[in-house]
Amino acid sequence: MHWIIQNKMRDEAGVRALAESLPRWGISHSFHDLGDDWKLVPEPNPLGNVIVIGAYAIRHEAKRKGWVPGVFDLEHLNHLDYVRHWGDDMLNARAAMWRFADVPQSSLPDQFFCRPAQDNKFWKAGPTTRVEFMEWHAQIRKLWDDPEAHSSIQPDTGTVIGPLREIAQEHRFWIVDGRVVTNSLYRRGDRVLYEDHSDPEVVAFAVKIAAHPWQPQRAYVLDVSVAPNRELHVIEANNLGSAGLYAADVQKLVAAIEEMKF
Repeated sequence: MHWIIQNKMRDEAGVRALAESLPRWGISHSFHDLGDDWKLVPEPNPLGNVIVIGAYAIRHEAKRKGWVPGVFDLEHLNHLDYVRHWGDDMLNARAAMWRFADVPQSSLPDQFFCRPAQDNKFWKAGPTTRVEFMEWHAQIRKLWDDPEAHSSIQPDTGTVIGPLREIAQEHRFWIVDGRVVTNSLYRRGDRVLYEDHSDPEVVAFAVKIAAHPWQPQRAYVLDVSVAPNRELHVIEANNLGSAGLYAADVQKLVAAIEEMKF
């Protein structure tokens, strides 16, 4: 497997550890910048299987090159796909999904949770208010009316609207071919911190999700929430190549990816 790493991603501590470790392990790799045309500089042409670690836009280059596995893309899935299969294990199982243009602003609560329905990072998921959302929504609609403006958010862009949920901890798990490979605590309350953790209850929940007959991809990142009352839920699944590595054991992750058969 040849590992392609976008230079910009090396600002993240976990990716920096990965970049420093690959040479020691004798694993084929290279570092690149991503141009405005979504092409990598210098242009790589490795032989065999290739995995890409970089920004979400790097998926375009991976597809153009036909790399396998390239990017373990999740963008073809939306919120309802996860709820259909994982049900009430999803934190926002009761949230509604709308076309961006059709969000019923008149019936929005004063405060709510909002996120894109797909793994595209068009905006940052999180809490918002009705006033803030309406102002932002109006700004986006103006872009649609301007022939010289460009907006990633279009009228058909899926939008998830749901109630706010209290979260005490957030954990990240790396899933490869149905098993948990490594994990990291990344938030406790409002405080961001990266710790390798071994909370048996949280790990067991992630193992259950990883063993479910339906999986969004062969390899992905699973974010799990712990409520103040210890209820566990899936926050979301993320593209493995574009998600922060936090305090993950990169050696275990690399070994699992290297063992995959394509």
